[in-house]
Amino acid sequence: MTTEAPRQRATAEDSSAYGESLADVYDSLYPASGPAVDSMVAFLRELRPAPASLLELGVGTGRLAIPLARHGYRVHGVDASPAMLAKLHENDPTGEVTTSVGDFGALAVDERYDLVLTALNTFFMLPTQEQQINCLRGIHDALADGGAAVFETYNPQVYHRLTEATTRVGHLAPDALLLDTIQVNQSLQSVLVVHTIMDSGRLRKVPEVSRYAWPAEFDVMARLAGLRVTGRWADWDRSPVTDQAEKHIYVVERQSV
Repeated sequence: MTTEAPRQRATAEDSSAYGESLADVYDSLYPASGPAVDSMVAFLRELRPAPASLLELGVGTGRLAIPLARHGYRVHGVDASPAMLAKLHENDPTGEVTTSVGDFGALAVDERYDLVLTALNTFFMLPTQEQQINCLRGIHDALADGGAAVFETYNPQVYHRLTEATTRVGHLAPDALLLDTIQVNQSLQSVLVVHTIMDSGRLRKVPEVSRYAWPAEFDVMARLAGLRVTGRWADWDRSPVTDQAEKHIYVVERQSV
């Protein structure tokens, strides 16, 4: 079932192209079950328990939204890619998650949510600081009284310290290979990852561009949007942040008047 809860201006062409290109292999890249998903669900259940309402930005194929709905959350997902959402509905045949197509960087909502989730580096896929601040402003307006927004991002140190192009190889299936080529522009805080997928004799390339924000910068952008960071951890298990951490988990709430 598709609803029109958050109204969107569908201008995220890059995000849409990324999703359209990877929708058929996305579930292989990011499995919808396992310890990572379980720990995320446990984190959110402690933060705001079900049956809280939850808006996921960049919902993809439902890797997180579907388990959350099955744990009693009322979940709506936004994504720029119709192909991603079509795959989500295949994965969710009972229609527990409602969706809409749109640009989460220009978010405007009619409903307010107890939780807003932006997982798996999605926030960094907004390519400019201005767009990231606009997204935070939209999240501010989307939060219900007492609500919280949760962000999962990579630790900028992971990429910022790369001074040369780097290649990583992964296996999608017995007959499918993923080759990632990573280039970093430190002055622009920009990362270009070219995903090369080789399967069944076919080869395709999918570019992914992200703009990372340092923790202090994220704090300032949140404040400009009327929000404040109330927690930061290195993973869903609430482990402390270190320079070696692979990711950051932020919890953000509205500023007190």
